[in-house]
Amino acid sequence: MSEIDRLTELTRIPRADLDALGDLDDTHHAALRAAFEHARDTRDRELDEAIDNGLTMVPRLVRPAVRRMLFS
Repeated sequence: MSEIDRLTELTRIPRADLDALGDLDDTHHAALRAAFEHARDTRDRELDEAIDNGLTMVPRLVRPAVRRMLFS
């Protein structure tokens, strides 16, 4: 599987849209994929922190249950 195929699968952006970026080789596509993965992981971590901060008014013992009810 080529890097552009991996990037397409990961981002769910159509390949035609990624081809519009121009003539990029596999190293460029790999760098884009790595940047996307890093941004996604950062967003997930920051969202978890924000949710945890928002649940501070809920008693600690019931936070996991409240989190599951609200965000699952």
